[in-house]
Amino acid sequence: MMINQGTPDHIVVQMPEAKKRQSEFIKERCKEFTSVMDDVRNQERGSSSRRTKPLIQRVSKVLKEMKSDFKKCFEPRLVALGPLHHGNPKFDRAEPSKLKFAAVFAYENKTTCDFLFGKVMEEIQDLRNCYKPNEIEVYDDEKLAWMLFIDGCAVLCYGLKGDFEKLNTKVDRLVFAQLDLFLLENQIPYRVLQILINSAIEPEKWKQSITDFIRDDKDKRDSNMIGQMLLKCGDRRKHRIRKTFRSIKELKESGIHVKPNKTNNLKNISFYCRFLGKIRMPHLLVDDSTAAMFMNLVALEMCRDFDNEFEVTSYLCFLDSLIDTAEDVKELRVAGMLHNYLGSDEEVADLFNKMSRDLVPDQDTYSAVVKDIHSFCNNPWTPAAAQVYYSHFSSPWTFLALMGAIISLLFSAIQAYFSLPGNRPENERNP
Repeated sequence: MMINQGTPDHIVVQMPEAKKRQSEFIKERCKEFTSVMDDVRNQERGSSSRRTKPLIQRVSKVLKEMKSDFKKCFEPRLVALGPLHHGNPKFDRAEPSKLKFAAVFAYENKTTCDFLFGKVMEEIQDLRNCYKPNEIEVYDDEKLAWMLFIDGCAVLCYGLKGDFEKLNTKVDRLVFAQLDLFLLENQIPYRVLQILINSAIEPEKWKQSITDFIRDDKDKRDSNMIGQMLLKCGDRRKHRIRKTFRSIKELKESGIHVKPNKTNNLKNISFYCRFLGKIRMPHLLVDDSTAAMFMNLVALEMCRDFDNEFEVTSYLCFLDSLIDTAEDVKELRVAGMLHNYLGSDEEVADLFNKMSRDLVPDQDTYSAVVKDIHSFCNNPWTPAAAQVYYSHFSSPWTFLALMGAIISLLFSAIQAYFSLPGNRPENERNP
């Protein structure tokens, strides 16, 4: 430290450079700390008020790193919807088709693009609040409103499943577009669809088209059950000690069967016991879209602003506990619970093992089912009862063989009884 002497009233003290650098460092850290403190304060103030809706956002980096094998499941293949992937040259070829869909929507509802665009523009500030500010800062209000207007019309027309031939749209592109509609990063606010639907001549027709598209009962797709739980909210996860579980093959050896139930709600999994145990679960269709659909729903559940019960994560982990090998998949197929359009049973087993790896489920979701199954399996009479059932009652042929053996033993016993001297007829005793 040096002291420069000047006039008696002025003394200048020079601080070391290290002290200056440290001061700048502390200044930046304190600024960062204050920003976080403000967030905590605002969160505390709003804790008693109604929770805001989750934003449309990107898949978390943590999940992408954990699920590097499923990286393609988070990215659009053909069409970009909303601002997160807009402007990527990879999706430019789909823009003319979206514009045609918008023109079809305006034509069928006898309106103009100016009117529809104006309706979206009226609520553009609220629509902006559906995204993180840094994701849409490059778009002014007009550009964002136009983008949402075109994309919203395209979604509605696709959901209506009209005559696509007049748009010169090939079937393979429609399939890829359908997959892209379910991606977390490829969403638009539902309010956009509401604005356009309310501007249509027959609003109910367009509302029904969206419902039918999500809940495709005709094809029995797993999007059916996903649609029922996609926007559920509930309490946060509670810590529980995770119990080990048996695969389908091992459960079958203990006398437990799997049966499909009549509903497609992911939480509707139950266990009941009479002579044997039965697990009832929703139907599951496995095809090329299954990984993308489940992984994007897991990504939605992992969003920090989405308060939920982790239904999909818990469901995947429960399935993984049942499925270890291809033999387990085969048992599910035979039971009619799983329909495999992916390929071999080994591929399906590998898919669910990879999807559930490193995921943390809500242990309360299926705790009652797991407890009942463990109680059943720990019963000392269960293995013996299961062995008797599989040996003699598992098919009509084994049952008939058992009945034949019983009848044979019965006749042998009768014959032995009458062969005794005291039980012979009078004429046979004294020849």
